[in-house]
Amino acid sequence: MTILTRTPSNPNFLHPNKYTLSFSRLPSVQFFCQGVSVPGISLGEVPRNNPFVDLYSPGEKAIYDQMNITFYVDEELTAWKEVHDWIRGMSFPESYKEYTQLGQNAKNRQASIRQGFEQFSDASLTLYSSSNTPLHRFKFYDCFPVTLSSFVVNSQDTPETIITADATIRFAYFDI
Repeated sequence: MTILTRTPSNPNFLHPNKYTLSFSRLPSVQFFCQGVSVPGISLGEVPRNNPFVDLYSPGEKAIYDQMNITFYVDEELTAWKEVHDWIRGMSFPESYKEYTQLGQNAKNRQASIRQGFEQFSDASLTLYSSSNTPLHRFKFYDCFPVTLSSFVVNSQDTPETIITADATIRFAYFDI
């Protein structure tokens, strides 16, 4: 875009349904994913004392929003159980053995984890252009789930009703 034309070089809009989400620890969530929020970022502010007007300076830490994922729940609860087992393994409500199995479960799924950090996983979100070519890739570091929603089964629903669940993922930071 130049000052004279004011026409952008690419007038195409980003399509909301052209993306792939990839978690090394959650392969079924990738398949059943129906929606994902691209997290926002904010910066804290530091007030500066002034008797006349409030002045602020940029803070020191970036604050990332959480990533929210909506996915279909299949008959075998595959994706839902992947998130559930990850959260349960980090919290080990019955014994420490559940935590030790967390690392083993990740290795069985061929997850890329660093030694001693079995509770984390990296993820990537790829956005595609209108011509289906990769346009942007968000790389999320040190991800872990913090919530998994419930799902409702109801005898009044029709068989065509598809059950969905939501997961909230916390991460350290992301690169684009």
